[in-house]
Amino acid sequence: MAKQKIERKVAVIFATDVVSYSKHMEADESETIHNLRECETLLTSLFELYDGRLFNTGGDSFLAEFPSAVSAVDCAVEFQKRIRKRNLSEETSVKLKFRIGINSGDVVKEKDNLLGDGVNIAARLEALAQTGGISISKVIYAFIKGKTSYEFHDLGIQKIKQNEFHAYDLILDPSQKRKLDGNNTNISKKKNLAIVAVFDQSHQPSKIIVY
Repeated sequence: MAKQKIERKVAVIFATDVVSYSKHMEADESETIHNLRECETLLTSLFELYDGRLFNTGGDSFLAEFPSAVSAVDCAVEFQKRIRKRNLSEETSVKLKFRIGINSGDVVKEKDNLLGDGVNIAARLEALAQTGGISISKVIYAFIKGKTSYEFHDLGIQKIKQNEFHAYDLILDPSQKRKLDGNNTNISKKKNLAIVAVFDQSHQPSKIIVY
C-alpha cells in the first residue's frame, strides 16, 4: 500500500494553559471547572473575532492557529486584559491565570489537528511565559515589529530540551520585565530551569512537566 502524502504548511500557532491548574482543582474542583468553562467561552469568542481556529484542547490547555502573526498577538493581548479584568471582580470565585506562547513554523496537518516543531516551540514558549504573560518567537517578532505599538523584552536564546529558539516577552506592564542570567541563555533558573513543555505527535497534548 502506498504511503499517504504528508500535508504540510506554515502556520501561526497560539498555545495557552492555566497556571497552577492542579492546585485549583485540589482546592475546589467544581468551581475551578466552572470558571475554566467561562474562560474557555471568552477565549473561543476571541478566536472567532481574530480569525483563529481552535484545533486541539487538553483539559486546561488550548491550541489555535491564526492566518497572521498580528492577529494572534492582538488576540493574546486582549485575552490577557480580559482575564485580568475578570479576576478583579469579586464575583469571580476562582481567579484563573494563563500563560501564552506564540510561534510561526512548519506544521503537519493531521485531519483537523496540527503537529510538528511549529507547534512544539509554541508550547515551549508558553511554558517560558510568565503568569499572565505572553512570550513569542523571533519569527513572530519579525512579523509584527513596526506593525504594532506593543513593547517587547528580548530574552535571547532559550534552550528547552532539544529546541533552541530566540524568545521575546510582550510587556503588558512594567513588572513583567524579568532579569536574565549572565550569558543571556536561560531565564530565571529558579523558575524555568526544569520546565519542559511537550506536545506529543498525537491528537492530545501532554501535560507540562516540572522536574
